[in-house]
Parts: sequence; C-alpha cells; structure tokens
Amino acid sequence: MIRTRHVEIFPTFSLPSISKIFEKEKPTPLIRPSFHTNGVQSAEFDPFVISIERMLRSILPEELVQSLSSRKPQETTKHAITALNGLLPYIAWNDPEIAPCTLRATVLCHAEFTSGVGRYLCDTFSRWLVPGKFLNISSVQALNFNFMSYPGQKFFFHQILLDIHTEDDLMIVKHHWELLKQELRLNILAVKHARHIVTLKQLSSEQKKAIIEENIASVTERQLKDSDHNSFDHMHHFFMQLKAEEKLTQIKEQFLPHFEQRPKAFQRDIFNEIKHFALLFGETFTSRHELRYISRLISYHYLFRKFLQKFIDNTPHERGLSVKLLKAQLQINDKNKSKAVLGIIGAMNVLGDNELFSERHFFEAICHCLPHVRKVENSFILDRRSHDPIRIFYIEIEKKEEGHFTSEEIKHLQKNLPRELKECIESVIHPVFMPRNEEEIMRNMLILSQELNYVADLPQVIISFDAQTEKELFFRIILLRVLKENSLPIVDIFKEAHSELRIRDLEIKQVGYLRKKYIKQANVFKVALNKKRFLRKDYSIDLFKARQAVSSEMHKLFKGIRDFNGGILSKQHEAFIQLRDLLKSTSIHKDFLLENFFYSLSPPLHQSLVLPSLLKYLFLLMLEALESDYALRPLFYKSQTIGDQLLLMIASPEQGLHEDLSSIIATLQLPSSDLTTTQLSFYEIHCIGYIYLNRNAKERDLFQTTLIERLKERHLIHK
Repeated sequence: MIRTRHVEIFPTFSLPSISKIFEKEKPTPLIRPSFHTNGVQSAEFDPFVISIERMLRSILPEELVQSLSSRKPQETTKHAITALNGLLPYIAWNDPEIAPCTLRATVLCHAEFTSGVGRYLCDTFSRWLVPGKFLNISSVQALNFNFMSYPGQKFFFHQILLDIHTEDDLMIVKHHWELLKQELRLNILAVKHARHIVTLKQLSSEQKKAIIEENIASVTERQLKDSDHNSFDHMHHFFMQLKAEEKLTQIKEQFLPHFEQRPKAFQRDIFNEIKHFALLFGETFTSRHELRYISRLISYHYLFRKFLQKFIDNTPHERGLSVKLLKAQLQINDKNKSKAVLGIIGAMNVLGDNELFSERHFFEAICHCLPHVRKVENSFILDRRSHDPIRIFYIEIEKKEEGHFTSEEIKHLQKNLPRELKECIESVIHPVFMPRNEEEIMRNMLILSQELNYVADLPQVIISFDAQTEKELFFRIILLRVLKENSLPIVDIFKEAHSELRIRDLEIKQVGYLRKKYIKQANVFKVALNKKRFLRKDYSIDLFKARQAVSSEMHKLFKGIRDFNGGILSKQHEAFIQLRDLLKSTSIHKDFLLENFFYSLSPPLHQSLVLPSLLKYLFLLMLEALESDYALRPLFYKSQTIGDQLLLMIASPEQGLHEDLSSIIATLQLPSSDLTTTQLSFYEIHCIGYIYLNRNAKERDLFQTTLIERLKERHLIHK
C-alpha cells in the first residue's frame, strides 16, 4: 500500500489569510490588465489581479476609490483621474512596529515613460533603506493596468516585501523612509519628464538622434548578463548574431527609425544617473519648489548634458548652447506664501582651460537682455566636473518691482540670452613680461625735450601701456616740463590732488636748460588704476578708455598737457562720440556692437575721416544683417547709395566668407583711399561691410555688379 502525505507550504512572512479575502462579497471590479492576457489561464491570473486591486483599495483615499469604481458620468471619472495624477507617483508602506518583521513598500505611478522603474525600485529599496546593507527581498508583485471606468490611461503598480531582522535596522528604516520616499518620487518624475521631452515636436531631429544613438550604443556594448529587459529585448537575439565593433554603424542605421517611434527607451541606468542631479539641487532648494518643477529641471539637466556631449563629439572646436526658461512659484515662508520667479537652466561647453563662466557672467548676460531684474538669492547652481568641458547652470530671477514676467519679456530673453551668454565668457590671459626698453625711453625723452621751446609751454607727455595684474592696469608715462620757481615735485602734485592714479617707480632727470635758466626736467614713472571699470561686456579690457582716463587725469593734475602720442586717438574718439550721438543709442548691447563696428574700420585712418552719417547707415545695415533669418537665406546682401558713396553689407553664418570677399576685392585693384572696410563676427554671424567712394556712378555700378558676379561664380549667391 502506498501512503500519501499531505504537505502544506506556508510563506516565510505573515500575510492575511487568502481565504478571508474571498469570503467577503466581491466588489465591483476596479482595474484590468492593460496588456493582452492570451496565454495566461484565467483561473491562475484572476486571483492575482484581484489581490492587486485590493491593495490599491487599501492605499488610495476612499473617496477616490469610490469615484473610480462607480459608473458615474465620464466627466466625474475624469476629475477623479486628474486628482490621482496629482498624487503620482504614490508611495506607501505598512510602517511595522517591531522586528523581526516584513516591510511592505507599495508604489503606484504612470506606466508611460517609466519602463525599468520596477528594477530601479527593487535596487533602491534593497540597498538604501538600510545604507550599507542589502535587505532580502521576499516577494515582488507588479502589474500594468488601467481603471475599468477610464481605460484611456495606463498605470503601473509595484509592491515589494523585504525582511527586517533587527530593531536597529527597523529604526534606521523609519529614519530614512521620508527622505528616500521623496527621492524616489523626484527621480521617477524626472525620468518620466525626460522621456516625454523626446516625444515633443519642438525637439530637433539631431537632438533625438543623439539620444537614440547613445541608447543603441549602450545596448550593444553592454554584456549579456547586464542586458536590459525592456523594449530592447525583442532585438537581443539579432544583436548577439553581429560583431558589435564591425556592425555598430549598420545597427544604428537599421534601427534608428524604430527607436524614433519608441523614445521612452532610455537605458535603465537613467534612474541612477539622474540621482546625481537630484542631489545637486539639494534639500533647501527642493523644499522651496514644487516637486514636479524640480523634476522638470533635473530632466532638462540630464538631456542637456546628453545633447551637448554629442555636439562636442561631432564639433569639438565649436561652442554648443542650450537654454530653457521656466516659470516658477517660489515659496517664501512657512505660511505657503509664494512669489513669481523665472527659472533659467542652460548648458554650454567651454573651449579652453582659460575660459571662465560663473554666476557673475550668467547674471550679467541676463541683465543685458532685461535690465530691470534681480537674482533670487542662493538660487544659482553650477554643475562643473573636473576634466569635463560641459557647464550646466541654473538661476532664478525676479522683477525689481514685484510682478509677473510678460510673454513679450520672456520671448525677448529667449531670443537674445543665448547670444549674450556666448559673449559673456571671460578668458584668463597670462601676464606679459616685457623688460623696459631704455633706448626707446631715452629717444622719447630727447624728442619731447625738443618740443619745449618756451617757458609757458605745456608739459609734453607720452603715455604707453605697460602691464596688468588681476586688479590693476599700469601705464608708463614720460613727462617733460619746464621747472619754474613755484613748480611742485611730481609726488606732491599727486598727493595734494588725491588722484585715483597711484604713482610708482619715479625717475627724475635733467635733460637741458631753456634760456640757460630754466631746467628741462624729465620724469619717467608708472601709474596704476583699477581696471574693473574698463572691462567690456565680453570681459576684454578697453585700453583706449583706460588711456583716455589717464590722459584726462594728467590734464587735471598739471592744468593742461600736450598728449604727444594721443592726437589721432583723440580724433578717433571724437568721431566715435559723434556717431554714437547720431544713433542716440543708450543700450549697453548696442554700444558694445557700435564700438566693435567703429574700431574695426580699415584703414584705421578712415575712422576719423569717413563722415559719421555714412557710418550710421552702414551700422544700421549691419544690425539688419544680424537679425536676418539665415535658415531661409544663407547669405545677406544689401546695398545703399548715399551721394557719391556706395554702402554694402554682406553677412553669413558660413565660415570663410571674409577670405572669399578679400580675394575678390584684391582682384579689383581699388585704391585703398577709395574703399573703407569693416569685418565683424557677432552671434556666429560674419558681417563684412564696404564704403566705396567714387564720384562716377558707372564705376560704382561696375564695382557692385562685378562683386555680385564673383559671388555667384563662387556659389555664395544663387544664380
């Protein structure tokens, strides 16, 4: 006789009796799987779905469950789904009191754009509930589903049971739970938003391609044991048949269209990678902003880095830039009061180790676009990693007078800020070591001595740039004067006047007599002045203005001087002031452009010879060229005739335009006195302007037609 033994298998953790679940009256079905259940026997699968449904009923608010389970009008159900979406991702736990025990962690989130979240949750709960210790996972249950009353949206349910063996571990879990819960919510939202961004039409095909190619490469390079069980699995068999190094390019080309249809297929590492960005923003920042807003920032942070890395790989010597403006409500106290601010996040690569970009540069670029704003204190965040050219930066601004930013202001900032950011990068220049040239100093002293012929002659001065330090500029001055009975020593003159110039290294020599009575005294010294006020918008030093400041101060100290080597400079400055007055420009943005335009005129002598009225019209043509749409027309060409002068402005974002035009002009063999040229590059647009002086109208027409024909021959202008 064969005896049989009845064996009962019990779980190693405590659960409510399954029989009691089915003893109760079966409620109205709440959910159903959002996938095809063909191949799964209903007798086996239905109890599983029912158990998931009961768990959902236990963790969600009762009113919400009632709204979703009832067969009310669709509008009512839609409001219930909207309320649920506001809670997601929803994370709950059973909060056990004593150990040993089983901890139950339950997560409900969107199913769209969150593939791979189940593995991420298992890893995170097991690793980080008790830092430094792996908790054993007893059971995992997960389901993609939708609500019976609202089948149009998919959700993902995940529940994990973990063993807690000691009271110490349980205390650590209770201490870390809220922080870990907040981090999980933030990461899931950020990944969802990042994947969703890829589906937007505003994203360029190049940006989508950068992400897709990186994902394909990550799959082919990953070992089999680490392969990701998500949307790549159905291609795994095909990948394994190919040699990755030889076939990688073919794989990208073959599967690129397929992945464009599945932009949510980020590699599973996105959850761990995005955790770094969450930590970068910090708890203080997080507490003052809505969680969904922070998730958007983190997702842009992640995507910007991916886009920029791809850009650097393709064009390592060009500067890439991405900028996004985000409206935000900033909590200002514990009473839930908030104020309207504008968040700006961007990413840019530096092109050399000597380039600097910090909060000061970022905010000044913003002020060039919107002068009436101020930065929110402690809102600046910079992600700068060693040996990495990528800089990701964030700041918040507000109006000096309280109020919301208008749509026009935001559009203006969105259009001009990328240009200003590229102009505001500071380059660190190494100090120049140049020994003093005694021969040149003696020669200049002799020349100035010959200029002193009368007792009433003004002091003769030569001013030349000498050196710079981190904070100061130094100019060397050679000053010759006729000493009179009431003449004060140079040092006393500077002291009594409380001059901003600080005198250094004074040397005094006698170089002769006037009328055998009055001494001709030579004074060689250096003066130092603060260079901060001479920094331009792009942080270059305006030496011309600094020299003018030194010359002006010397005029005051000595009640008049003759600036021996500053005559032409003074004429150029006067011409520039006249041009600026004609344009009536008070904008820093336009003044910066105008200065570069004026001092790029060649030959330099024409800066003071060409009429300011002509320069005004040429400058306006250049402004028009900078605003032109080069996506529609790759080359800007416009001419204007004023009197006997022909004005031309040619511009393009293409490199090499200046070289092409220079070679064309050289073949025309025009006298240098007849042609004034300006060549500038702003905002990656290369502008070349000409003023051609010729009283003969036929000659002017011939010049223009010849130039156009040569441009057509070189395919710069379409025939």
